[in-house]
Amino acid sequence: MKKAIVDIDNTLWQFCDPMYDRLKKINPDIPTPMQWNQWDFYEPYCSEEQFLAVINDIHQNQDHDDHIPYPEAGNFLETLKERDYYIIIASHRSPVFTVQTERWLQKHGLLYDDLHLSHHKTELFDMSTAVVVDDSPQVLEKAVENGSLATGLSFPWNRAFSGNGFRLCDNLNGVLDCILNRE
Repeated sequence: MKKAIVDIDNTLWQFCDPMYDRLKKINPDIPTPMQWNQWDFYEPYCSEEQFLAVINDIHQNQDHDDHIPYPEAGNFLETLKERDYYIIIASHRSPVFTVQTERWLQKHGLLYDDLHLSHHKTELFDMSTAVVVDDSPQVLEKAVENGSLATGLSFPWNRAFSGNGFRLCDNLNGVLDCILNRE
């Protein structure tokens, strides 16, 4: 069995847009997502508690009608399934949001075999992990250390790390090509 571990936020859908909208309500001076080149970008604009409350609010309302996956997300997961990948959707979020997350995945017909919600995705990495798709440079670097193909979508917060053994793409079709070309 070959595993594909696939993130949700900023991988299957554009999480940073609703996050930006909510953060702007806290502080209108918050920079746009195109300027988020560090994980702690929010610190001059809101407290960590406010920041985490925004993230939790989005996760709690994951199945909201405005939270739409990328257009190619369904085909991306279907193709991995057709290629005999065991797909684990792994998100850095609290397990208390399992129901909302499952509803969102089902609502949009996104195929997967297992769902893992925790703040420790890398604990899933083992010798059967063939592919890791994520936007976090730290997660992708751990995947490279594990010997897995590590890839994801390109964002300001991960571009500076792209020379660390993983490939960043403009969309999920590019990520899929990267995976299929490795087989």
